[in-house]
Amino acid sequence: MKRRKSVALLIETSNAYARGLLEGIVKYHREHDAWSVYLPEQERGAAPPAWLKNTRIDGAIARIETDRIAKSVSNLKVPVVDVSSARRVPNVPWIETDDQAIAQLAFEHLFERGFRHFAYCGPRGLNWSRWRSQGFTARCKQAGFKCLLHWTPSPFRTTSTNVNQGQLAHWLNELPKPIGLFCAYDITAQVILDHCRNQGIAVPEEIAVIGVDNDPLLCELARPSLTSIAPDALGAGYYAAQWLDQAMSDRSTIKRSNYSAPFRLMPPLGLVLRQSTDITAVADPLVAKAIEFIRSHACDGIQVEDVLRHVALSRRMLETRFVEAIGKTPHAMIAMIRLTRAKELLQQTDLSVDAIARKAGFQHAEYMSVAFRKAFGQPPGRYRRQHTRS
Repeated sequence: MKRRKSVALLIETSNAYARGLLEGIVKYHREHDAWSVYLPEQERGAAPPAWLKNTRIDGAIARIETDRIAKSVSNLKVPVVDVSSARRVPNVPWIETDDQAIAQLAFEHLFERGFRHFAYCGPRGLNWSRWRSQGFTARCKQAGFKCLLHWTPSPFRTTSTNVNQGQLAHWLNELPKPIGLFCAYDITAQVILDHCRNQGIAVPEEIAVIGVDNDPLLCELARPSLTSIAPDALGAGYYAAQWLDQAMSDRSTIKRSNYSAPFRLMPPLGLVLRQSTDITAVADPLVAKAIEFIRSHACDGIQVEDVLRHVALSRRMLETRFVEAIGKTPHAMIAMIRLTRAKELLQQTDLSVDAIARKAGFQHAEYMSVAFRKAFGQPPGRYRRQHTRS
């Protein structure tokens, strides 16, 4: 019988993103049933397992986040796919989150909620945190706003916890309010929410908090529950497994001197709204009332005329005040919510395009297809095919 290839998975199981990567690898493995898999139980940044030196391995998928793991993986002399942003081993295939897209989504959500003060908090010294802060700061600047930054210690370094907690509490108290706060990931956001509760800072009324990873345990146990951006970890894991399988089948690819390792940035799946940002921070009470009505009924097929009856303003006056408050018209906001809902249903269900159009509030599937192509550069069917793995 043909020997099954042996694959080492050097991926921690201690956080939601890494578990999502493993789910994607399992999905690929289940479809192809081609490997014997070694998966040690380890925490983030842990030392490479001792058995790795003496075990015959045909390939590896690793979160190469420390020098020890980088050295150990390099010594294997087998195909490797890196699923970390640290980039400690050059010229290996690399898959990571699209941090610019994540930052864009965070800003748009907070801006649409009416916030005009913005801040970012995340661990120092990690590429993905730095890239998210840069993307968020650039988007704030593009819209004419400043972004206030606070760096927390890297999870790979030991620092005086009490001093840093005191600094964080002081920073939170000094922030202008109301403010939209983008946290690098859910763990940082949970710490922020704890500090806000201890300091008597109202969330989301004074500080609206948004995280990344959509870890259901952290997000639902937090008080208030945490709004979070869902990365496509499952899709990243699936592609990593696919790339590794191809590399193990053609070892000559890795040996060529002119080999250019592929890389892929995975866009986020979307944002999951919970209580930590569920507020409209708009000074104009009628605009705030209109926004809440649109959020509640956009997918019910409403038109701008329905909004006008709800707030008793002329169309011209509503549109003028709407644009002044959130930078878009009521019609544009209705369309955005419908298209966002359509994207979610395309990704997460097997419903037909006709059924999705109805659930998203479009009268006809053809209308949705035209609007979808204009907004996202491709028709709904192609978008679904590209996201079926995730």
